[in-house]
Amino acid sequence: MTSAPAPVETEITVSEAVTFPDGIPGFESCHSWVVMAAQEATPLRRLHAIDGQDASFLAIDPRGVLEGYRCELSTSDLRRLGANEGEPLLWLALVMVEASGALTVNLRAPIVINPKTMTGQQVLPHNCLYPLRHVLLDAE
Repeated sequence: MTSAPAPVETEITVSEAVTFPDGIPGFESCHSWVVMAAQEATPLRRLHAIDGQDASFLAIDPRGVLEGYRCELSTSDLRRLGANEGEPLLWLALVMVEASGALTVNLRAPIVINPKTMTGQQVLPHNCLYPLRHVLLDAE
């Protein structure tokens, strides 16, 4: 009889803290977050609050979910991020587990981080026609 392999612990690397001046909707008391990534090749990231209430989200680059994903930030969004037009930004879509067990991704209101200023915010880009709950994996 063969037994199941023992669980493997994955090493996590932690980036510098990202400041969300207004927090994230529903988690306004959380202003400092870290983006963690497994050292093995995986598209998932973990967004974890290091102040305020205990909060942690799985996130993924929306361009990895939908080829051609594109949203435009407003001038005020760029200003809040301390970014200029065309400057490289980190885009993350929050992953949710639905009651049915399906995994969905919020493509309508992504998290955007300026790695230069380490400032982030959840945005509702202009002319963004993507769904709030895009199915990533159906429930089995």
